[in-house]
Amino acid sequence: MARGTAIVGSFNLLSRILGFIRDLLVARLFGASWVADAFVVAYRIPNLLRSFVGEGALTSAFVPIFSEKLHEGKDAAQKALSEILGLLLTFTSLLTVFGIIYSSELTLLFAPGFAVTPERAELSSTLLSIMFPYIMCVSVVAMLGGALNSMRIFGSAALAQVLMNVVLIAGALIASSIGSHSTTAAHALAWSVLVGGVVQVLVQVPSLKRGGLILRPSFKLITANCRHLLKVIWPALIGASVYQIIIFLNTVLASLLVEGSVSWLYYADRLVQLPLGIFSIALGSVLLPALSRAAASGDQKSFGQNLSDALCFTNAIVTPLAVLIYLFAHPAIVLLFERGAFDSHASLMTAAAVKAYAFGIWASSIQTMMVRPFLARKDTVTPTVIGVLSLIVTVVSSLIFMGPPLETVGAFAAFVQSFRAQVLELIPENMVLNLGHVGLAAASSLAAGVSVIAFSALLLARERAMTWRPTLLSLLHAIVASAVMILVLEYLGVASWSPLWAVIGGGLISIPTYLGAGLLFRSPEVIRITKLLRSRAHF
Repeated sequence: MARGTAIVGSFNLLSRILGFIRDLLVARLFGASWVADAFVVAYRIPNLLRSFVGEGALTSAFVPIFSEKLHEGKDAAQKALSEILGLLLTFTSLLTVFGIIYSSELTLLFAPGFAVTPERAELSSTLLSIMFPYIMCVSVVAMLGGALNSMRIFGSAALAQVLMNVVLIAGALIASSIGSHSTTAAHALAWSVLVGGVVQVLVQVPSLKRGGLILRPSFKLITANCRHLLKVIWPALIGASVYQIIIFLNTVLASLLVEGSVSWLYYADRLVQLPLGIFSIALGSVLLPALSRAAASGDQKSFGQNLSDALCFTNAIVTPLAVLIYLFAHPAIVLLFERGAFDSHASLMTAAAVKAYAFGIWASSIQTMMVRPFLARKDTVTPTVIGVLSLIVTVVSSLIFMGPPLETVGAFAAFVQSFRAQVLELIPENMVLNLGHVGLAAASSLAAGVSVIAFSALLLARERAMTWRPTLLSLLHAIVASAVMILVLEYLGVASWSPLWAVIGGGLISIPTYLGAGLLFRSPEVIRITKLLRSRAHF
């Protein structure tokens, strides 16, 4: 599992670097203008549906089924892949047609505040029509990635994301040549998203062939494999939709706030996704097939050990990363985005959202690991119930933290205002805040924390064969070592340095300080990490 995580993590690191270059170019091109808001909403809609259809419900249900068929033999695995791939293509094709026809209605559904500025709504609708077929490509990529990971062929899906970002960078450069704040430039960027989606699918074919499988969809939709998938997917659909509804609500509520709120949250989320994308998602994508194989073979010892290792290394790596993202939010945003149309005010607003999101990075990462044992045992109901709880927490806390909507045009905005007033009647006055877009980020962090508490309680009750002491010790070691790192950074006054030196100097000081403190306190995870670094250095 460690090797697979390293491979996927390496590609994810490269992908995130290229993603930042892409976002830097887009920020320079559009800043936090109405054109940027229009593009972000249009880009987010197929991505949300992608997560819902591809990386969420279908992948969660598909991987355990595919692992089971793979245990029976390659022919059974190929049959399952072809039949479920045909089902996926049929559904996403219909969804794409629907999305293009009703792009205007979908735009106002996701961003009702755009009704105040018709040109923003019209541009977003046009961009959505161009990008909507992307959901077909990227859903297939997510499914094939799950199949390849199950066969221990790692990195293919992550490599596809690398190439996707290369195409988007090319698209952003072409758009830049057209001119900033230009709707034509936004169109060029939207077309690059679709081209990138096709490239992502094509790059999976050689890896699939290496695994002895071919990309051959079967459109015999009423088969045993499809029925099995549909039987277990419904709770997963609800669970995945809950998470996407949370993101949807963030976009909706941000569109009701001051102009730029949608973009500030988007760029903040891009920075916060760094540890989640590089490590947590990489480890989680490898963990699910590993747990599925252990569950299929009845190997409880391997099941518990894989889960324990994943939680321990998440504690050891993500905890200091979350601290650093919080401490260096503003200099990092200035360094990455503040140029061209992205001004100092946009940097301040984005950095404030980053700090609010940073409080939820650890919880989001741990949650990614904790959901895997349930999915591996084909239990999609439990994650769904916890997802509903997370949704309730998000909605209530968002309304408490965000303040009153500024855009009151339209029935939805009026509904939000009315519903918020009813919620606030139940809350003590001193708990009501007016944080704007920062409040929406804080609500997401709070919901992630509540989810971790719920998952932890259930895992403690169900996974009795697993030893939890290493997980708790790894968290304690990570907190203490991170505290030492904070003291050193504060003593040196790194946060007051120029943005470039704060980010570079902070990283150069933080890594050895954290590792040294971890070694001092005998953290097993830090010891293994340092041994790995030494072996790489000697190599």
